Amino acid sequence: MSKTILLSVLAATILWNTAILFAQEEAPAPSFKEGDTWQFNISRKEQIATSTELNDGLYELSISQGATKLYKIDGSQKNEMTIEKDGPTQALLRLIGKSDQRSDLKFPLSVGQKWTYQYVIRLPNTRQDQRRSAEVNVAGMDQVTVPAGNFKTYKLIRSESWSVGGAKAAGTVNSSTSTYFYSPETRSIVKAFTMTEKTPGTIETELIKFTPGN
Repeated sequence: MSKTILLSVLAATILWNTAILFAQEEAPAPSFKEGDTWQFNISRKEQIATSTELNDGLYELSISQGATKLYKIDGSQKNEMTIEKDGPTQALLRLIGKSDQRSDLKFPLSVGQKWTYQYVIRLPNTRQDQRRSAEVNVAGMDQVTVPAGNFKTYKLIRSESWSVGGAKAAGTVNSSTSTYFYSPETRSIVKAFTMTEKTPGTIETELIKFTPGN
């Protein structure tokens, strides 16, 4: 009996020390190399893409001569996309922390870290701007397996809210929750999924392949 108790105490101590070690870790800002390349798959579960979002499919990001290049992959074809200052392409840049539009990654990352930010988007086919508020929480660390491999990651949760319907529906609020996992090894988010309160289904993103540069 005493041996069982001793083993239980030892196991609890190891878990506690591991939790403290994880909490004390920090992920520095990534240093990108020439030729770094990521392939991400975006898929929707019971949700239709809007004009402000990327369609389902395979996308590639790469670092070339200090600039970020973006491609849409269709079978054996790879077509370069124009990176817009605002719009759907920024969602991919955020996966490697290269977007100035939203602060979904804030370095150095550490467990327990929180921050807030606001941003404005222009609704499609209107002259109406929509102001959104977001809070990001680095909730912990987790091992995540995706097609690109198994990685130790920082788990982040972003809660976002905004008013909908214009002046006639003042006070009507929509919200979304995004959970995403950042890997210092790949210098990117490796997995993410978003759920919106008034829209059924989820949007999921996974890292399919990472090729480090020189």
